[in-house]
Formats: sequence, C-alpha cells, structure tokens
Amino acid sequence: MELAVGTLLQGGKYRIVKTLGRGGFGITYLAEQVNLHRMVCIKEFFPKDYFKRDDNNSSISLLSDSFKENMSRFKAKFVKEAQTIADLEHPNIVGVKDVFEENNTAYYIMDYVEGESLSEMVKRSGAMGERDAVAYIKQVASH
Repeated sequence: MELAVGTLLQGGKYRIVKTLGRGGFGITYLAEQVNLHRMVCIKEFFPKDYFKRDDNNSSISLLSDSFKENMSRFKAKFVKEAQTIADLEHPNIVGVKDVFEENNTAYYIMDYVEGESLSEMVKRSGAMGERDAVAYIKQVASH
C-alpha cells in the first residue's frame, strides 16, 4: 500500500526513506529532499478503502469507478488543506513547503520535526490533564 523505500517523487527531488504513519485518508512518509540533503515529511492523499497502488509503479487507481466523483472532491480538499496550512506561518505550526499532484494522487511537503507527537504522548502517558492541555493550547495560540 505504501510507497516503497527509495521511491523518487517530483523528478527525483524527494526520496522516500520510510513510512511514518497511516490514517484513513493518507500516508505520511519521512523523505529526503535530495538536492538540499535535508529530511522532510510527505503526506500522500491515499484513502485506504478507495485506492489501490499498482504493483509495478507508484501510481494509484480507484477500487471502483463509483468513487471517482467523491475522491476528486476529497483530493481537492486535501490540496486546499495544504494551501491553508502553508498560509499559517507560526513557530508552533509545522510548515507546508510544497504541494503537487503525481501518481494519480496529491502530496504535500512539510518540515520534518523530530520528536513525539501529541497523539504518541497521550498513548504513552494517558489522558492529559486540563492544566497541561491549556498550556499546549497557549503555545499553539501564542505569537
């Protein structure tokens, strides 16, 4: 289902290093921006119950033509999400650097921030108390 390690996107500009996570509507990868020798995250639009990946290349296709209209609309929302995040320049929000369509789907490039996600922290430590939650909200809302 995921892009293979070493897969090149955008004419070799990005090289997939590993899969970071999967959700209902997408797959997130760690990748190298080859020309700058830096790590980035790539989010791929890939609704798991609607798409399949060609075994011989990176292209995806719909499992059924009946999904075509909805998937086109959802892909447009995915691209719009990337554009909206790109407009938000804030030190506490991971920036979107690029968005493009390739392999019959869409991708966006984000800064790679090493560390634990909020979701991982909650899984590890349990539900967050109100005081801690408010502290994180203040960090995101600051500036």
